[in-house]
Amino acid sequence: MELAIVNGKCHTMDDAGTVVEAIAMKDGRITATGTSEEIRAAAGPEAEIIDLGGKTVVPGFNDSHMHLLSYGHSKSMAYLDDCGSMDELIETVKKHIAENDIPAGEWVEGRGWNETDYPEGRLPNRHDLDKISEDHMIALGRSCSFICVVNTKTLKELGLYDNPPKREVGSVEVDENGVPTGVFIGEATQEIYSRIPKLGVEKIKKAIVKACNDYLTAGITSVETDDFELTRAGSFQEILQAYFELDRDGELPLRIYKMLYLPEKKLMEEFFKMGLKTGDGSPFFRIGAFKLMADGSLGTRCSALLEPYHDDPSTLGENIFPQKELNEMTRMAYDHGLNVVMDGMGDRGIYMALKAFEPIVTENRGKDLRFGIDHCQITTEGLIEEYARLGVVGGLELVFVKSDIEIAADRVGDHRASLSYNWKRFLDNGVHIAAGCDSPVEDFNPMYGIDGAVNRRDWSDLPEEGWYPEQCLTVEQAVRAYTTGSAYASFEEDVKGSLEVGKYADMAVLSEDIFAIDKKKIKDVKVEKTILDGKVVFDRASAAE
Repeated sequence: MELAIVNGKCHTMDDAGTVVEAIAMKDGRITATGTSEEIRAAAGPEAEIIDLGGKTVVPGFNDSHMHLLSYGHSKSMAYLDDCGSMDELIETVKKHIAENDIPAGEWVEGRGWNETDYPEGRLPNRHDLDKISEDHMIALGRSCSFICVVNTKTLKELGLYDNPPKREVGSVEVDENGVPTGVFIGEATQEIYSRIPKLGVEKIKKAIVKACNDYLTAGITSVETDDFELTRAGSFQEILQAYFELDRDGELPLRIYKMLYLPEKKLMEEFFKMGLKTGDGSPFFRIGAFKLMADGSLGTRCSALLEPYHDDPSTLGENIFPQKELNEMTRMAYDHGLNVVMDGMGDRGIYMALKAFEPIVTENRGKDLRFGIDHCQITTEGLIEEYARLGVVGGLELVFVKSDIEIAADRVGDHRASLSYNWKRFLDNGVHIAAGCDSPVEDFNPMYGIDGAVNRRDWSDLPEEGWYPEQCLTVEQAVRAYTTGSAYASFEEDVKGSLEVGKYADMAVLSEDIFAIDKKKIKDVKVEKTILDGKVVFDRASAAE
C-alpha cells in the first residue's frame, strides 16, 4: 500500500528539527519527505493522497511505561476515577453490579478510587464495601494500584478474616481487635488478586485489543508495557501466548515492547528456559526489558525515602527487595540477555536501583547498556547526576506532576519537593529521558503529559505560574520524550521516533500546532488521524459519524 500526506506541517523530530510539508510512505516505511509538489510528483499512480489542510504532524507517540492489559481489563470493571466521596464510590459500584447483572457470589472488580480528596479523609474499608453488597466478592483497587480494599464476604471466603496473613513486604491492615479492615497494601494486594479466577488467553487477547484501539485515538503507535503484574489475568506464559498469537495473526493494533515483570527467582528461571532475549520478536511485538520494582507509590507512603515522611515521621516507606536481592536479580536478568528497567519513586528506591546497576556498568565501560529507572519522582541534589554517570535512562511519567502537586510537599516537605519531579535537571545533566503515563494509573493521552511537563500545573490549572516553573520543559523537549526518547530507551531509534526516510510510517495528525499555540491550550489538542505502518488506523472525523 502506498500513502502520501501533503499540505501539512510535519515536524520530523530529526536531529536538525526539520519541518516538511509532505511525506510519502509505502509498505509501512517512509519513502520520501519534502514539499507537497515533490511528494505528489513522486507518488505512484495507485497512491492515496491525503491533503492535511495545513495540519501539524508529529511522529507517533511512543509511551515508555504503561500497563496495557490492566487498562484493557479495567474497561470491564467499575470505573471509580471520578468518585469524589465514599458515598459516590458505593453508589458507583452498586450501579455497576446492577447494569451488568452480576449474580450473587460472583466477583465484582473496580479500580481508580483515590481518597485524597474525599471529604471523609480516609481509605475505604470492608464496612464501606459491605454497604455495596454482602453477597458479592468485591475487590476495588486504588488509582495507583498499590492498595486493594475488599468486603467482609471476600475476607471470609478466602479464609483471611480469622487468619490475616503477616507479610514481610506489603501489609494487611487490621483494627484494634486484630480483625482485617479489608485494606491490603503493596505486595499484599496479591493475597487478593492471585485468588480471583483467571481470564485465560482468549479474554487476555480481547483486553489487549480493546486497550490498543483506545490508545490509537490519542496518536499512540508504540508502547512499552508491563502486563505480567496483572496476576489476575493468568500466568506470564499465558500473557505471552496471547501476544504471540495476536502478532502471528496480524491482529496487534499497535507496536508492543514487552516489559517482563518477574519478581521471583523461580519465575525468572521459568522465563529463561524460553530462551527469549531483549529485542527478540517482530516489528509489532518485541521482548523488552526485565522489570523490577524498587519501591511503591508516593500517595500510599510506600515510596522508599532516605529521610522520614514529612506527614508521617514514623515511616521511611518500603523497599520491595533488600539491596542484595535486587542486585542478584538484576545480574541474573543481564546475564540472560535482558536489559533491565526498575520503578524507583522515592529517593531511597532510586538510590537502590542505581546501586544495582553500578557493578554491571562498571564492568562494561563503553558498552551501550541503557538500563532504566522509571518514575524518578523524589530526587536529591546528587541522584540525577548518578543517572548521567551510569548512563541510565530516566523514564518519566510526565503526567504525574499534574496529580502529585497536591501531595508532594505534604509527603516530603517543601525542600525535598523542590528537588522532585525535576524533569529539566535530567536534560541539563545530559540524561536521556523517555515519557510514559503508567496507564491506567493516569490518563494515557500524551497531551496531558506534555501539558504537565511544559506548564507544571495541576488538573485545575494551578498554580498559574507553574509549580517550580524553572523545571518546565519546552514543548519540543516534551514531544521528544514521547518520541525519540522512548525509541532510544528501547534500542529502536533506527526505526522509529522520528519521521525520516526508512523509518516506520507511524505518525499523528494534530488538531492544532502544538509548537505554536498558547501553551496553556496544549491539553485541549486532539489527534485528528493516527497513521500506523503506513495506514490510517484512526480518523476522528470518521469515528464521529
